[in-house]
Amino acid sequence: MSSVTSVRSKNLLAPPVTLTVAYDDADGIVELFNKGSPYKTLSAVHRHPGEYNVGGWFRNFWALGGKVLFDGAEPFFSNPRFIAAAKRSFKAKVIRPVAMMTNLNLPAEAMPVHLDLPFFRGAMNREVPSWMLAPMGYSGLFHEWAVPVASVISWFYEGEGGGFEYWPDGLAAPSKMEKPPYFNQGVLADNEYMHHRVCATGRPEDYVAEDDVPFDALLELSDDSGWDVTHDGQVLRHYDPGQVRYSILWKAYCFKDAAEAAAYDDHSDDLSPDQITELFRADLKARSIPFDDPSGIEQDIAWKQTLTEAYPAPTS
Repeated sequence: MSSVTSVRSKNLLAPPVTLTVAYDDADGIVELFNKGSPYKTLSAVHRHPGEYNVGGWFRNFWALGGKVLFDGAEPFFSNPRFIAAAKRSFKAKVIRPVAMMTNLNLPAEAMPVHLDLPFFRGAMNREVPSWMLAPMGYSGLFHEWAVPVASVISWFYEGEGGGFEYWPDGLAAPSKMEKPPYFNQGVLADNEYMHHRVCATGRPEDYVAEDDVPFDALLELSDDSGWDVTHDGQVLRHYDPGQVRYSILWKAYCFKDAAEAAAYDDHSDDLSPDQITELFRADLKARSIPFDDPSGIEQDIAWKQTLTEAYPAPTS
């Protein structure tokens, strides 16, 4: 089990909050899903070929960096129901919605148990490469710089499989499960520190393997309101309405009070690249793990391999 468990114990996790109704206008959400067609693969959206081996997973951002990017998503991004749940779960007074993204999943086997990429003061996707954030989270070395983040996952799927399994009391305790049919329901949780996964979705005979969908494939709404996977103008696969699992991931920073929010804003205690490297180096030495000093955290392939092997994702 990763060392993050001892740093962020179950007593420090913000407890999950079940939302029996996620949005006031569920039909409006479905319309935005359709409007978002065509969708790029997760790998293409994050511009990392080969780094996200998740088969038929497509995504679009409705908001990022606290700003709405997708026309029509404004009222959903500032959802007062989510904000109230975040305040209650995280015992926070200041909630700042920061991102909102759609996920469209083709039938596939269960995803690995994982944590979401964490947020750290001075070390987010724009300051460090995305591959580094997972080892930072799993290592447990950077908790004092972690920005508490509330995540709401909401679902619009009534097909086979596609459940959401999560471990609010740690991997040593029994998991909990949210199962379809669910339409306009969700869970708010501490997904940067609570292990979770998407269960097998669809019928086994329809599963898409990790390498079955090209990096630059598209998922396009078809004339029958189903979905086509296309590549270079050719239809590779067709899915009937209801076969594709829709979900939305909403994230917000949670500060216990205005003073904590101000400390985040003034950058007085941000991590620097040198600090990150030194903390990793010290821990690797303490654990007698051999490594070569990095020549540059973003370009050094050997350093990336060292960290990803030394601080792996957990196994359930």
